[in-house]
Amino acid sequence: MPDSPRIERSENSSSRAGAFPATRWSLLALAKDDAGAEQAIGDLCRAYWKPVYGELRRRGYSSADAQDLTQDFFARLLRRQSFGRADQSRGRFRSFLLAALDHLIADHWRDRNAQKRGAGEMPLSLNTDEGETWFREVASPSLSPGEAFDQNWALILMDRALASLREEYTASGRSDVFKALEPYLTADSGEDGYASVCGPIGLTPQAFAVAVHRLRRRFRHGVRAQVEMTVADPSEVDAEMKHLFGV
Repeated sequence: MPDSPRIERSENSSSRAGAFPATRWSLLALAKDDAGAEQAIGDLCRAYWKPVYGELRRRGYSSADAQDLTQDFFARLLRRQSFGRADQSRGRFRSFLLAALDHLIADHWRDRNAQKRGAGEMPLSLNTDEGETWFREVASPSLSPGEAFDQNWALILMDRALASLREEYTASGRSDVFKALEPYLTADSGEDGYASVCGPIGLTPQAFAVAVHRLRRRFRHGVRAQVEMTVADPSEVDAEMKHLFGV
C-alpha cells in the first residue's frame, strides 16, 4: 500500500503460541450464545462499518440507500441473523462481512418493499457524512471488488491503530508530541529535517528521531493488534497480515 509504513510481525506479539487473547470476534465465533456476544457484535459493527458502507457505495447505491442498507445489515447481525450461522462465522471477520453483504443485497433485490433500517431499529449511530467523505477519499475504481474491500479494510485497521495511539498520547498529556510526530509516521526525514519541529516540544533532533522510530514501531504493533481482533484463531494472524499488508 503506497505511503504506508511497513507492517512487520512483532517479536513480542500476543499471537505467540499460548498467548493469543480471547478477542471480540473469536468469542463471538466460538460462543455465539454467550451473554457477551451481543456486545461483541456491537463493538465490531461500530468499529468496521465504513468498509461495508463504502462497498455499497462502490456497487452503485446512493448515499441514502447505502446508509439504509448498512443499518439493515448490522441490525440483522445484532438479531443473530448471521447469513450462514456457525460455519461462516468462523475465520476472518473481513471475509464473513463481505459474504454476508452479498446475502443482504440478494435479499434486498428479492424484497424491495421491506421496511428499511432493520424494521425500525437503529442499531448503530453512523456518521454517514464522515463515511461518505471517507469513501470518496479511498475510492479506487481500478480495483476489483474484492481488492477494493480489502484495501478499505486495511485502511480501517490502520486508522484504528493510529487513533489508539493518539488517545494514549492525549491521555498522558502529550498530544503536542503526537501532533509533531504524526507527519513522520510515513514520511522519511533525517535529523536535519526534524530541527524545525522538535524545538517546540522540547526535544533535540536526535531525541525526536528516536521518538519517530518508537511511534512507527508501536504503530506496527497496533495494526497487528487490530488484525488479531478480527480473526478467530491465532494461526490466521500472519496470513491475514500478509494478505492485507504484504508482510
